[in-house]
Amino acid sequence: MPPAWRTALRAPEASLDSLSKALGLTLPVTPKSSASKASRSALWLGPDEWLVVGHTGTAKALAAELETTLGGVHHSVVDVSANRTVIELGSPSRDGLLAAACPIDLHPGAWSDGRCAQTVFGAAQILLQEREGTTRVFVRPSFAAYVVDLLLAASEP
Repeated sequence: MPPAWRTALRAPEASLDSLSKALGLTLPVTPKSSASKASRSALWLGPDEWLVVGHTGTAKALAAELETTLGGVHHSVVDVSANRTVIELGSPSRDGLLAAACPIDLHPGAWSDGRCAQTVFGAAQILLQEREGTTRVFVRPSFAAYVVDLLLAASEP
């Protein structure tokens, strides 16, 4: 995918309404869920932790707005854009490709739009997000070629 900004956000539950307003989407509070609106997504990583993803041009303004929104509250807003590369899979057979080296259940009955999960693909730690008929694979840059090679190997008959 083209470069995007990614922000690690940690904040108390009492801040959810004001944070959701600042982000323009409702922060997910259910494990393994995500929320998206336009080009922005928020992925639930833990009870007080999200990964916020969006276009690079809005990063500084959004970080400043989040800091203002959270003023006086114990929180963390950290730019982690360089932390992961994103591979987007749009093929109808993407769940089968991922199942070749990923232990979680990716069957459409268990894995659908709005889901996300931290898992592994082969030996690489990844974060998966299902969004609008595609699966985004967030992986550390040093493992990206390895993940692509595994995907290519899984696609061979």
